[in-house]
Amino acid sequence: MSDRVSVGVVGAGYISDYHLAALRTVPGAEVRAVCDLKRSAAERFAAAHGIPKAYADLDEMLRAERLDVVHVLTPPQAHVGPAKACLDAGVDVLLEKPFAHTVEGCQALAAAAEASGRQVGTSHNFLFAEPYERLVEDVRSGRLGRLDQVDIVWNKELGQIKGGPFGAWMLQHPSNILFEVAPHSFAHAVHLVEGVTDVSVDARDEVELPRGLRFRRRWEIRGWAGTVSVRIRFSFIEGFPEHYVHVRGSNGVGHVDFEANTYTRREHTPFLLDIDRFANVADEAGASVAQAGSTLANVVLAKAGLVKTDGPFATGIARAVRRFYETRQGTLDERLAPSLSTAAIALGETVKKIADLPAPPGVERGGAAAAAASDTLVVGGTGFIGRALVRKLTEDGAKVRVLARDPDGCPPELRGQGVEVMGGDFTKAADVARALEGVRDVYHLARGYGNTWEEYERWDVEPTRRFAELALEAGVRRFNYASSIAIYYAGQRGGTITEDTGLVDDMLRANPYARSKAENERVLIELREQRGLPLVIWRPGIVLGRGGNPYHWGVCAWPYHSVCRLYGDGNNPLPIVLVDDVAEAMVKAAHVEGIEGESFNLTADPCITANEYLDELERRAGVKIKRVEMPGWRAYLTAMAKYAVKAVGRHPTAVRPSYADWEGRNFASVFDASKAERVLDWSPVKDRATLVREGIHVPVEEHFEL
Repeated sequence: MSDRVSVGVVGAGYISDYHLAALRTVPGAEVRAVCDLKRSAAERFAAAHGIPKAYADLDEMLRAERLDVVHVLTPPQAHVGPAKACLDAGVDVLLEKPFAHTVEGCQALAAAAEASGRQVGTSHNFLFAEPYERLVEDVRSGRLGRLDQVDIVWNKELGQIKGGPFGAWMLQHPSNILFEVAPHSFAHAVHLVEGVTDVSVDARDEVELPRGLRFRRRWEIRGWAGTVSVRIRFSFIEGFPEHYVHVRGSNGVGHVDFEANTYTRREHTPFLLDIDRFANVADEAGASVAQAGSTLANVVLAKAGLVKTDGPFATGIARAVRRFYETRQGTLDERLAPSLSTAAIALGETVKKIADLPAPPGVERGGAAAAAASDTLVVGGTGFIGRALVRKLTEDGAKVRVLARDPDGCPPELRGQGVEVMGGDFTKAADVARALEGVRDVYHLARGYGNTWEEYERWDVEPTRRFAELALEAGVRRFNYASSIAIYYAGQRGGTITEDTGLVDDMLRANPYARSKAENERVLIELREQRGLPLVIWRPGIVLGRGGNPYHWGVCAWPYHSVCRLYGDGNNPLPIVLVDDVAEAMVKAAHVEGIEGESFNLTADPCITANEYLDELERRAGVKIKRVEMPGWRAYLTAMAKYAVKAVGRHPTAVRPSYADWEGRNFASVFDASKAERVLDWSPVKDRATLVREGIHVPVEEHFEL
């Protein structure tokens, strides 16, 4: 492992970040290239990680680069082709789980590896979790005795069911989840016992998704491995997360809690029964506390740059990756080998056959053209505000075109309104230029994402500048930009905030999202002054309504759905506005001349505090939420402590906090939206009962399916 190893990456999705972090722990590994079907994604990933080359064609990458290993990190249905191409090119391959989404595909890859004389392995990261390794040691040493039961539980909310993207492969058929998430648990089953037979399956709680898709949210799978009972359960609904493996043997019980990153064992002591019980409980509690402390220390040390992996999930991937590089020139670790991965998929195919779930009756596809030529472009039209805006625009007679990265994942109501959904990325100038053809009015609601200010500059500020310049070249009549009231300081000293209220630079410096909004405004205003960009800027408040998330971060911070951190004491009235009212203002403006160069705050009269919001949420949902008051000084000191740890390790996301930023989140100031009411003849809902019903109760009912 001391030799240099040239590495390539195929697939630039979220899991690729974890593999890059893992590769930093492998001596001699050097990532030379990344490939993704979307060149912009590959380029973005390469820039973020300092990778020299980015490709959109795998064959081109394999020809141009002298690679030793390629990590294939594509979706499950796209594993076989890329992996086989790499093996045929004489390159070792490490796949993110699963090995393939069919046994036939697994066998084809194993055969290709044998024929080429190369290694192919699968990263089942939870098999490499340290607590799980301790369980396996106790099972194989006989310390737990003869096995009786193996229980494997994966109870974690699957956010894509509610928020999409609905074009994701795992949602296209109700059985696809068996080859996307379930292989984690199937791998544990086939690793702990051999030959699971007599399988029975109970798949329930079917929900209908957009585009005619269907999904089963709860699964109960039972089988036998000889005399050992095996039970695997999945629940993808919202709830307290559980992920564990529990093994009962004749001599003891072993329990791995992957969420807590702990392993506990119960076995009899030499003492009498009552003392034996006490000793087991005390030992278990002590072991849990010690392991929890070690996990927390690892996270802190990682933030400080003293260790290379951050958290149990990342550590498991790093251990799997390192083990692949340690064993790839000999005999692969059994947990990486094709035989185990194929057995896991074979179990998945057995479950799929027994469940016998019907395919969706008909899946609508995105990208359909509108009946007439589009005259209005909405970028960000698939988002919360964007969907309401598209609806209002079509009701007003506009012919709307929406630019979306994933047309197939668009909400169904867009296609139902005769909207033209065009595939493309607003960060790519060619896509934007194509979308602007024939357009009169533009609404820019898209937001860039990033972890650092440099990333926001590259993926939000600069694309917004190019977008506006292209709109000028296309001769659009109006360029509407959706900013945010987040750019304002709204604390105790803020007074009444109007569109002319100045910005606090120190606050913006510490908040990359707000800073990007403010910088976009500055860039667009500059284009207005220098080149006549027909600009109108919108600054919505805390936007609520149908289709929104009741756990709104403008109201308070939500580390978990059961816990919220109030900004201050939560007793200041909030600048709430309904999403339909925000859309209504933007549509009304299209009929008002002479407002180019203007900006508008969009809020209703403040009449609901954060605590009152939470009261209504709890009452309608039937839940109790733990509230933690976070005065500005306490939030600031907490942020400073985190910053200090990150600064020691020169973490790229380390930004010195601003007291004004944290203190300003309590909304002690009052927002004045009278300009929009006066100039646009805009009348937002101000009745408290209606705001509660439409802004809180309706989203809660949608979220909890009441």
